[in-house]
Amino acid sequence: MRIRVTQMIQDPEISKLSVGRLVEDWTMLDEDHYLNGPITPRVAVVDLNPNTEKLEAGAVYLTPEKGQTLGRYKVDKEAVTSNHFIQVSVFATVYRTMYMYEQKDTLGRKITWAFDAPQLLVVPRAGWMANAYYERRSHSLQFFSFLARGKTIHTSLSRDIVAHETAHALIDGIDPDLYDALDPQSLALHEGIADLTAMLMAFSSGSLSQAVLDQTHGSIETSTDFSSIGEQFGRALDPSGRAGWLRNLLNEDKLKPNGRAADEPEEHELSQVISGVLYRFMCVLHAHFKQEFAAQLPDDFSVSGKALAVAASQFKRMVLRGLDYLPPGEVTFADFGRAILAADQAAFDDDTWRVWLRENFVARGIVKRESDLDVTTNVENKAVSEVDLRGLVDSPWAAYNFADKNRDLLGIPMDAQFEVLKRVVVDGRFELPGAGGDPKSDGAGVPVKELLFKVRWSIVEPNPPELGASRDRRVQTGATLVIDWNEKRIRSLLRPLNFKGRKSARDEMLRRLIERGVVEVSEPDEKASGGTIGTGIDAVVTDDILRVHNTARLLHIVRDIDE
Repeated sequence: MRIRVTQMIQDPEISKLSVGRLVEDWTMLDEDHYLNGPITPRVAVVDLNPNTEKLEAGAVYLTPEKGQTLGRYKVDKEAVTSNHFIQVSVFATVYRTMYMYEQKDTLGRKITWAFDAPQLLVVPRAGWMANAYYERRSHSLQFFSFLARGKTIHTSLSRDIVAHETAHALIDGIDPDLYDALDPQSLALHEGIADLTAMLMAFSSGSLSQAVLDQTHGSIETSTDFSSIGEQFGRALDPSGRAGWLRNLLNEDKLKPNGRAADEPEEHELSQVISGVLYRFMCVLHAHFKQEFAAQLPDDFSVSGKALAVAASQFKRMVLRGLDYLPPGEVTFADFGRAILAADQAAFDDDTWRVWLRENFVARGIVKRESDLDVTTNVENKAVSEVDLRGLVDSPWAAYNFADKNRDLLGIPMDAQFEVLKRVVVDGRFELPGAGGDPKSDGAGVPVKELLFKVRWSIVEPNPPELGASRDRRVQTGATLVIDWNEKRIRSLLRPLNFKGRKSARDEMLRRLIERGVVEVSEPDEKASGGTIGTGIDAVVTDDILRVHNTARLLHIVRDIDE
């Protein structure tokens, strides 16, 4: 049943300045049932009073009135800091972000959570602190409130922040190994994609898009509400009040030329490299479609607005689908670049945008040569063409047996124990602009049906003696095989590009965790004791081998939440 829900357009103060109003309605929410809260089978808002630590009554669901088709939650749109408005607004933004990932033109399926439960819990007022975060252990998104220059700032009223944290939960459902990664680029990738998700959510607001494009004369190549993440939050945290954001996607950040992996910055700062190059890609897409539509639409705003919608659609299809193609385990920006390219190359012949991405991944220092990003797609393979794909999906034994017989194909070492992850069927449809870029055409839908077959195994590598109580540590790696369901050929097969060469980066990441006091490594005689010290990050030694878990707990909206 579809309902109408109300949400904050952007951070409250920014909405007033940029848009002139605070809220907008969204009418696309379509779930099986709704309860007071708001609560659905997939999301439940749990409003905890930060002062009394008692649960507050949830917003009341109202069934459609006579003659109407849409239900709604009872809220006062003028009282944007009231309990019920905050509950409904955060709920709407969480769902709108989920739907953007799940569209036929994006991932083409409902995302399942990384935890073993059906509902993501959303806590809009989790306590008093200048932060927000996703936490797998509690199955929750937690948004905090804080005082700044006499005002109460609710992070749950920032659409940027809510979309960002929801993205962490979605990414964890798609690529759960990133949550335990030791490679700083893996964690920075988590953070960068979350920031880009906030950007895409800003594009989805017609009111905000019109306001920003009016202010910039149709450009997205200046620092605006599109490129700035957490504006009100950033200003509130800056004692001078001059900061315009927490992070800005419009940047020229690079990896150090010929620099050592061990010299890379911490994960929030490092994320600016991947988000920066991909935001610039969005700008290039927008400029391209503006030029295509210029002769066909009546005014500059119509041109720029339509170009923004089409560019955003192509961007999310290319970039977010890269998450599905990414191999499990420790990965890098280069691995994500190859996944984006493989997902696009497998579906489309036009190499224009892939050429741009290769050139600019080199320019940002992510890879040394464009050839480092080469991928092979749409390959015939006898083992794949003869296998029963439905059997692979339905039978864990059949999936394991297929992987074991095809270790060479998948790159699984002969002596490695491996795990076949849950098989996923993608059933999507790419909606592209009509012939000649006619914006009045709905475009030709390109159907796509794929099987995502992911295999994970662990590697034992030396652990520097100063970094804990074990001489070795275990890290995860793997392969992603994407099979064309109808043609039964390999659309893509990806493994990490430089897994062994990233050991120094993993060493440095562990060193930073220990020096910052956010993890303690257990002693060898503690057979399997967790080294957690209240941060949620575990360093466990079992049989003299170290394994670190939950490093993505570092990825709060600002760093050092537990330090």
